[in-house]
Amino acid sequence: MDDIDCAAERIDAFNKVALQMVLARTSGPASSGVCKACGSLIEPERLRVTPHARHCTECAEELEAESLRKNRCGPR
Repeated sequence: MDDIDCAAERIDAFNKVALQMVLARTSGPASSGVCKACGSLIEPERLRVTPHARHCTECAEELEAESLRKNRCGPR
């Protein structure tokens, strides 16, 4: 088996694990409707689109921005 075959097998294994993680996350219980960060109600439109949402739009955007910042700059 050459390096390309090994890499292809690793990619397949990674994709299977990633898919299982996504499916497990979306098959959990529906959202409570209350943001876990600020405690306010999650917008009804957001819950229609993402029934498993754990954060309101504003907090989700802040968490995403923080995650992107950490990926670029490293943790504080």
